[in-house]
Amino acid sequence: MVTSRLSNSFWFVLIILSIVVAAAFAFARQQATQQVSNYTDADLKDLLISLERTACYGNCPAYKLIIHGDGRIEYEGTANVKLTNKKEGHIQPGDLKKILAAFDKANYFSIKPYTYDTCTCTLCTDMPTAITEIRAKEKSHRVEHYYGCRCAPRELWEVEQEIDRVVGTEQWTGDVSKQGSFGTTCFNK
Repeated sequence: MVTSRLSNSFWFVLIILSIVVAAAFAFARQQATQQVSNYTDADLKDLLISLERTACYGNCPAYKLIIHGDGRIEYEGTANVKLTNKKEGHIQPGDLKKILAAFDKANYFSIKPYTYDTCTCTLCTDMPTAITEIRAKEKSHRVEHYYGCRCAPRELWEVEQEIDRVVGTEQWTGDVSKQGSFGTTCFNK
C-alpha cells in the first residue's frame, strides 16, 4: 500500500514537472519569436523606428530620424546641428538588424518613460530629451527619456546611441560631442 502511494506520488510529480517544463519551453519560444530582431523581411516592410533629440538650455543638437524597414532614413535637423534641413539616407539590412538587436537587448517594450515630471530619482534641470519609438507588426512602443533623470536604465541610453552610431547621424549633425546644456542644477526628488 505504501509502495503504491509512493508510486502514484512519483508519477503525479513527474507529470506536473513535465507540464511545467513544456510550458517553459513554449514561453521561451514565444518570447524568441516576439523579438524584433527576429522579424522577417515581410515583417520589416511596415517597420518604423524614430529617434528625436530635443533642444536644451544650451547648444544641444536637436534633430529627428525616422528609419524605415527597407533601410530608408529621413533626417530633419532643427537646431545646433550642421544641417538644419531635411536629408535622406540609407542603411543596409544588416545594419537595421543591429538596431533591432539593441532594442531586444534593452528589453525596450518594458521600459517606461523617464520624463521631467515622472522622474523619481536625482533630477537635473535644463537637459535635452531623447524620444525613441518603434512600430512593427502589432507592436508599438514610445519612450521619452529626459536626460536630466538619472534613473533611466543604461540600456535605454545604449539604444539611442546605437541608432545614431549605425545610421551615422554625425554626417548631418557634425561633431556634437562637445555640445550640451550651459548649466544645470541637480537635486533629489
